[in-house]
Amino acid sequence: MKNRNDKSRNRRGVIKWSKEEIEFWKQMSKGELSDIDVMIYLALRENGRIPDTELARMLGVSVPTARRHRIALQEKGYLQVMGMLIFEEFGLASADVILKFREEAEKEEIEAFIQEAIENPKVFEIDEYIGEYDIVIKFFDKDFKELKKTIENFITGRKIIQKSLILPAVSSPKLFTKPMKYKHAR
Repeated sequence: MKNRNDKSRNRRGVIKWSKEEIEFWKQMSKGELSDIDVMIYLALRENGRIPDTELARMLGVSVPTARRHRIALQEKGYLQVMGMLIFEEFGLASADVILKFREEAEKEEIEAFIQEAIENPKVFEIDEYIGEYDIVIKFFDKDFKELKKTIENFITGRKIIQKSLILPAVSSPKLFTKPMKYKHAR
């Protein structure tokens, strides 16, 4: 697959994304996304604030077509445009806390634990795993000293946890599908 930056514009400003990337995303979506859907995703991935008029111009389609596709993607739950703080720009610390639950842990206990993590303002992502570990909870705090306290306060004494692995993050060269370039390199 070509680099995502492998695109050009024609005289009208229509972006020509690589066919390979469009096909890649269509295959990954198991045929749920059309070429227009993929191009909308690619454009919004670069700039989530693009108005429908600009989106239509970039794709070479009418404004109603661009709007209809974007709204359909959002209504189906396939696309969500959101803001995201870049922790590294603030010098914040983050860590992945990977957990294995005890086999005898009750389903309700695990669900309550996950709900507590969801409600914790210092948790920014939770993923369930298949394999040796069951879940990763991603925490952040103002520095590593505070982060250590936050994590310890959250997991210490939990009888449902069999083992844990804490991996402090020092850099995020790529978030989701976007390579990161930081203004305040540390």
